[in-house]
Amino acid sequence: MSLRIQKAVIPIAGYGTRLFPATKAVPKALFPIIAQDGIAKPIIQLIIEEALTAGVEEVCLVAQPQQVEPIADYFSGTVADAIREKAELAAQADRLAEIGERLHFAIQAAPEGFGHAIYCAKDFAAGEPVMILLGDHLYISESNVSCAKQLADVYAQVGQSVTSLDLCHESELSLNGIVHGSPSPESPRIFTLAQISEKPTVEFAQEHLRIEGVPDQQYLCNFGIDLLNPLLFDILDYNYRHRIVTHGEIQLRDAMSEMIKREGMSGYRVAGKRYDTGNPQDLLKTVNAFGLHGPYRNVLI
Repeated sequence: MSLRIQKAVIPIAGYGTRLFPATKAVPKALFPIIAQDGIAKPIIQLIIEEALTAGVEEVCLVAQPQQVEPIADYFSGTVADAIREKAELAAQADRLAEIGERLHFAIQAAPEGFGHAIYCAKDFAAGEPVMILLGDHLYISESNVSCAKQLADVYAQVGQSVTSLDLCHESELSLNGIVHGSPSPESPRIFTLAQISEKPTVEFAQEHLRIEGVPDQQYLCNFGIDLLNPLLFDILDYNYRHRIVTHGEIQLRDAMSEMIKREGMSGYRVAGKRYDTGNPQDLLKTVNAFGLHGPYRNVLI
C-alpha cells in the first residue's frame, strides 16, 4: 500500500444552525475569510488548499443535495469577462477551476454522525487511504510546513494510520476526542496510541487518559486532521450495517478505536493552531487570527 495520501474527504453536510440566519443566504462552507495571502476566500477553499499542500490530488465533499450546486458553481472558474480582464483576478479564477477539476461530491441524505458522513465517501475512497479534514476547522502552521503536510510526512515515516493531536485543558474534555498512548522514541511529538475516548468525563480522563510528559490538567485531543488506512471503511461499513452507535450516531472515533486494536495507530502533536468557524464567537476569533497572520495585521479589527 502506498504511503502517499492522494485522496481527502471533507464533510460539510451540517445545517449551519449556529450561524443562522446567515446560512440561509450562503452555505457555511462558502463564508469568506481573509486568508494569510490577503485574498478573500471561502472556508471550504482554505480547507481544500490545506489538503493540497500535503500532496492530495482528489477531494470529496460530503454534502447535502442542496449544497452541491452553489459549491460546484463556485469552483467552476466561470466568471464575468470584466474579471478576466484583470490578470490577478483571472489567475484566481483559474485556481478555482483547477480545484474544481479535483472535486467530487458524496451525498449524506440524513445526519447520522461524523462516522456516517465519512462512510458516505466509501466509493470515492475505493480502497485507498484517505485524509479526513473537518469541514469547519482552519489551520495556521507554526512552521513553513503546513499542518496537513506535517501529518502526511509522519504518515510516511511511521507506516500506519496517524491522527493529529493538540493539547487541551481538562475543562474542554466534553468538546473533544481524547487519546491515550505512549511517547515515541523517534520524536517527542509522535505517540503510539492505545485508546481514543470521545468526550470523556473528567473522572474517566484522570484515571485512564493521562500521558507521560503532558502537564497536569491537560490532555492530548484530536486536532482535526486524520490520515487513515482503508481498514477504516471496512469498520464503518460493519458499524453502519449493525447499527453500532454512540450517542445515537455512527462515530468516526469508534471506528478509529477499532483500528487501533487491529493494526495500530500513531498520533502526532502538530506544530500549529486550529481555528473553529462553526459558531459566531469562534468564527470571529478565526477571522482575527488570520488577520494577525496576514498582510493586514496592522489594521485594527
